[in-house]
Amino acid sequence: MRVHVPYLTLKEIERSADELLAQYSAAHGALGGAIDVDFVIERMLGLELAVMDLKGLLGNPDVLGATVVDQERVYVDQSLEKNPGRFSFTLAHEVGHWVLHRPHLATHPEGSALFDLSEFVEPQPATAPGRKPRVEWQADQFAACLLMPGKLVRAAVHDAFGGRLPTWEGIQSRLQARQLDPTFIDVAAQVIAAGCFDNVSNTAMRIRLLDLKLVVDASDPQRSLL
Repeated sequence: MRVHVPYLTLKEIERSADELLAQYSAAHGALGGAIDVDFVIERMLGLELAVMDLKGLLGNPDVLGATVVDQERVYVDQSLEKNPGRFSFTLAHEVGHWVLHRPHLATHPEGSALFDLSEFVEPQPATAPGRKPRVEWQADQFAACLLMPGKLVRAAVHDAFGGRLPTWEGIQSRLQARQLDPTFIDVAAQVIAAGCFDNVSNTAMRIRLLDLKLVVDASDPQRSLL
């Protein structure tokens, strides 16, 4: 079975995440702080969550999470238990697959036991080298929107920086050179603390701040706001 992956904009993905967050708020309480992804998986979606040696089971040292559709079960590799940020993001990534991609599997009468990403294909041209497949990019974006809702991140930036966007030089150049940016790491840490995003990694927050255009490169302020 081969399933076409539809194109989705970031706004469309965020809208799907916001719909789930609205349901979460109604069931769990007002949004604020860390999103309880276990609650989303087990109480809202009715899925079973299993933490185990997934890498050993699948014989793949790179796998961190998987969803078995017909068992309604989400698996996460036990190695992530010591890394709350990666653990939560992996769970949210699997939620993204369930929300965004499971309906496309369900339209095929033959069904699918394992949520196998190899079943999903992109229209030509094929994925460029170094770029994530569309199905993975979409799940990553959904996870970011779910764990770091835009309105909460914006509020945290406001609280941390007094209503001004964090601005410093060299953001773009360091990103292009794949260099660590100590200022950016500190900015992300302040936003995490201000918003009580206790289950979000610094790396994930930096990416989210870029996507939301909440940091400004003083070296090229116009470009940073594009």
